[in-house]
Order: sequence, then C-alpha cells, then structure tokens
Amino acid sequence: MAAKHHDLVKFTKKYKGELHEFFLDMNRWKKFKTRHKLNWQKLRFGQANHSSIPTQRGIYAFTVELSPTKLPGHGYIMYVGITGDESNANLYKRYAQYLRALKNEDGRPAVLYMMKNWRDHLFFNFVPLPDTSIDLHTIETAFINSVIPPVNKRDLEAHIVSAKAAKF
Repeated sequence: MAAKHHDLVKFTKKYKGELHEFFLDMNRWKKFKTRHKLNWQKLRFGQANHSSIPTQRGIYAFTVELSPTKLPGHGYIMYVGITGDESNANLYKRYAQYLRALKNEDGRPAVLYMMKNWRDHLFFNFVPLPDTSIDLHTIETAFINSVIPPVNKRDLEAHIVSAKAAKF
C-alpha cells in the first residue's frame, strides 16, 4: 500500500513550477485615474489577428485568460505598454514586434516567457489614442503603478521597485 503522501514531492515541484505572483490590492486599483476615456478592445494574440490592430498610437495590455471556459470570466493583466509616445510607432507595428520576438525567440526574457508559456491563452488589449496631446507615458505609469503587472520590470514608482526587490 502506498503512503498517503507518496507523490508529495512530485506534486509540490509541479505546483511550485507553475506558481506565479500577482498583485491584488483593490484600493490601489481604485486609485487609477485618467481624464481620457479608455475604450478597451481585445483580441487573442497571434498572427491571425495582426491585421485587426489599428495603425494608431496607444496603450496596450497583455492578459492571460481562459476563453472559452465554463468558469466565470477572469484573467490576469500580465504586461502594460504604450507605443507612439516618443516615436512614429503604433499599435500595429508594436504588435508585429511581439510576433517577431515570439517567432525568433528573442527579446526580453520575461515577455518571451509570457508569450510562449501562455500562447494559447494570451490576449492583446488595446486603446488607440491618436491625439498627440495625450501623454501616454503618464497614463502608462499610473496604470502600471495601480495593477503592478508581473512582467513589467520598469516604469514603476521607486518605492514599488524597492519593495518588490526587498521581498523574498
């Protein structure tokens, strides 16, 4: 007869390997504010949806979601970024850069891990903001500091970076 916990080590290693940290502070989330209306659109991330991405500047977020599912709708904001704030880049071009990085298996390690590990469950959420008077960096920083996405390593307030670095 096998011991009660005969697979404990195997299962523990498996679960630890799939353990990822997410920030969940509803008060911080509520503090996110912008005077601009953000009409989010969402597409499953992949080559098939590239042509549906607009050629405008804007803000975007990668989310991991199980869809379709028999569970209540839910997911995680994994990464937040902007494009076109200081260059002539746009959402369409930025999306293409991510597709290329995935294909070539290069780029930032955490972003590549996100794209490869959850490739079948990854969504690209975006808001075109063509008005060049809108400071995308300010919106991005406020958004990142509110939700603290696990893949974002930069663009966080110094006290958040320090706290993340200090935890173990």
